[in-house]
Amino acid sequence: MRVATALFAALAFGFVAVPLASAQEAPAETEFEAAWSYTIESSCAGWEGVIRQGANYWGGASEGGGTPVRCQNSAITDCGFFAEGVETTDVHGNLIVVGCNYGMGQLIKLYPGAVNDPALLAAHEFGHNWYGHSYNGCASWASPTDVMATTMC
Repeated sequence: MRVATALFAALAFGFVAVPLASAQEAPAETEFEAAWSYTIESSCAGWEGVIRQGANYWGGASEGGGTPVRCQNSAITDCGFFAEGVETTDVHGNLIVVGCNYGMGQLIKLYPGAVNDPALLAAHEFGHNWYGHSYNGCASWASPTDVMATTMC
């Protein structure tokens, strides 16, 4: 029985560890210069400036075509297995998803009113066009690796 339990634990660890180990780390500060584009949807009216700031963090961005960016005024509830989201806590201390990148650039959803730095939220989600989360902790502007942390604090 112990052998079977150990084997199951090893297999479970291997299954969970493989996606995490294969995720790319955030880029070095001068590494990212590829051309890409995005479109800010009308749902983001009033947030365009901070979304542009977040997009421009990664360089090479142009507006029009490419990744559609949609905003909402509530937590994102459909950020699933193949999507990369970022969390924060609501006024009750519950973790909520405030940004999500679906299919590495097929669609980005943002809840910019829920965070202190919506430009950082946008930069984080745009970063998921190419990169996974870099570590569990608070995102910041300190480096590309910090932008790709898991939580808006």
